[in-house]
Amino acid sequence: MAEHPQTHPALPKPGAYPRGPERSSGAQFRHKLSSNENPLGASPVAVAAIQAAAEGLWEYPPFLDDELRSALAAHHGRGLTPDNFVTGNSGCDVLNLIAHAFLAPGDEAVICRPTFPIYETTARAAGATIVPVDLPADTFRYDVDALLAAVTPATRLLYLCSPNNPTGILLSAQQWSAILAGLPERVIVVFDEVYCHFITEADRPDPLADVADGANVLVVHSFSKAYGLAGLRLGYAAGKPELVAQTAALRLPFHLNALCFAAGLAALKDDTHVARTVEVTLAGRDWLYGQLRELGLEAWPSQANFVLFRCPASAPAAAWAEKLQGHGILVRPAFGLPDCLRVSVGLPEANQAFMDALGALLE
Repeated sequence: MAEHPQTHPALPKPGAYPRGPERSSGAQFRHKLSSNENPLGASPVAVAAIQAAAEGLWEYPPFLDDELRSALAAHHGRGLTPDNFVTGNSGCDVLNLIAHAFLAPGDEAVICRPTFPIYETTARAAGATIVPVDLPADTFRYDVDALLAAVTPATRLLYLCSPNNPTGILLSAQQWSAILAGLPERVIVVFDEVYCHFITEADRPDPLADVADGANVLVVHSFSKAYGLAGLRLGYAAGKPELVAQTAALRLPFHLNALCFAAGLAALKDDTHVARTVEVTLAGRDWLYGQLRELGLEAWPSQANFVLFRCPASAPAAAWAEKLQGHGILVRPAFGLPDCLRVSVGLPEANQAFMDALGALLE
């Protein structure tokens, strides 16, 4: 087993960032590679802002999120304004708001499989019927013709995840253009790109530019991945003002707490942490993919912060996950793929420990 390079220039000094599993008392594992969390931890700038904001927790947070939405508009550019953004308690919360804002009994939602299960969960909760489109089992690449063929007069939402979770596969710019051109005006695309920071392929869509052009698109983002704020729960969507207003109308008063406001505003300015996160993640992702292929396992090149691979036929993915947990490594069976595991990219020592454990189990 090749050793993971330990001298990557973006690695933090020991103790500079908290490590995921070590933060939990009584944890029964050494390395948590199951939830696609930031291997460097939270943005230090955001943590400092949270600590400062904690002194004022006796006060209610801002009733409106104007400052955060203005910061998001400035951060993304493209001519977007605060009216193009709606914030929520995580990307999952935003997805739930979208589903209940635009779906009702009798409506249909087109969802590619395998993908993030919250799309189906929230759409069903809103009363919609799910129309699944299965991705090809060999490549997991999007099939534009199959997607458009699944659209009926009852279709209201079409969900896309790019890079897709759990496959890591990217929708191409040409595919995206064909989807937009082929959809009826009544259909809204929910474009989830929470892993966009880790994309290296040049052939990629820019759905936020289409939002600026007035397309029927809601683009979902999160502070959980590149900014390392998964435990805080902060997400948002961008769309044309009428779609955003309809989504925002379902939020409760004081929908974001004071720590979310402070952390979000600070994290958007922490380009250094994002750059280090991306550098460490890309190096680890390439190494993991190469090592899995060297073991003779089928793995898919990923554009996210995880790698999908197919387990040996001797046991299902859940059994392999249990075996790895016995070695102190947490990984996750992939959504909708009972024979595949999804491993998050960690720091070099975590990646190495995972490959050592997997190699030992395969001997």
